[in-house]
Amino acid sequence: MDTINILSIDPGTNMGVTITTISVPDLKIVNINTTVVDLSVYAANDPLNKNLLLRLNVIKDFIYHMMITYKPHILAMEAAFVNSRFPKSVMYLSQYIAAIEMTVYECNPYIRIFNYPPKLVKRVVNAGGKADKDDMKIAVSNISEIAQCVDVTYVSEHEVDSIAIGYTLIQELRDYPYLLWLL
Repeated sequence: MDTINILSIDPGTNMGVTITTISVPDLKIVNINTTVVDLSVYAANDPLNKNLLLRLNVIKDFIYHMMITYKPHILAMEAAFVNSRFPKSVMYLSQYIAAIEMTVYECNPYIRIFNYPPKLVKRVVNAGGKADKDDMKIAVSNISEIAQCVDVTYVSEHEVDSIAIGYTLIQELRDYPYLLWLL
């Protein structure tokens, strides 16, 4: 195996998704593809939760497509957290994460999944624990190996977050290379 693909996801109503290809064994970033999935069209207030089911279906279909197309070896994802400004959002976030993980395991039951809290991701990219979207964009663009693969000035804040989540995993693999043996 000369390269491995990492699927990294910033789950939410606007879901940032990145495929990062890294070389093995030196763990250098070879390529970065990023996109955002806008689920807000299905986010209208719906007492019967039909829109939630539609969002979960869109997530499932999109993740299935990513798994079949890119055949990632590892999934890195932002962990669920409670946002004090939007406390109900953790319920939806948890459902999104569950839909992602179920679909990933359906496609590849042996895939490794890593979940990272937002503050850790911000620290790894040197953005600081209370970084906002602009701070994250600047921090990620200052990482030369990322800047060589993608111009973050042209991607959404959610894509920037998914790039940072993938980079957090890469740094963990560099710190603990034995994790590659588990692939």
